Amino acid sequence: MSKFITSFLTVALLSSFTFGSSTNDQVDWDLFSDNIKEALKSENTGLKISAMQHIIKYSDDLNVSNASAAFDVMREFKNNEDQSIRRLSLITLYRMNNDWAMESLKRQYKFEENIKIKHAINAFVLAYENDKTKK
Repeated sequence: MSKFITSFLTVALLSSFTFGSSTNDQVDWDLFSDNIKEALKSENTGLKISAMQHIIKYSDDLNVSNASAAFDVMREFKNNEDQSIRRLSLITLYRMNNDWAMESLKRQYKFEENIKIKHAINAFVLAYENDKTKK
């Protein structure tokens, strides 16, 4: 019985590598970016969280660094009382690579009451500035 399970798991694992891989050539990144921006405007918190997670994951391919999308994520960062959503928003703002968002976070640093968020703001602003000087 254990040989059967081992064989099954091996086949399942190998097939996931074969069938589970996709290329970036098949993705319409402009359309995906537009849909992400629309999701950020939604009243549905779960949809906004999902959009932010996708920005973090695919930020190198997406075009979401515009001011409108940054405003939506910043609004979530400033207004949401859930600290985990605020941290997610902070990471998203960093990955969006938006100058306005980073300047806004610098100003927010002085007024931030949550020490973990405050340290994270400092770290992301420094990382962003370091990335800018390398380019």
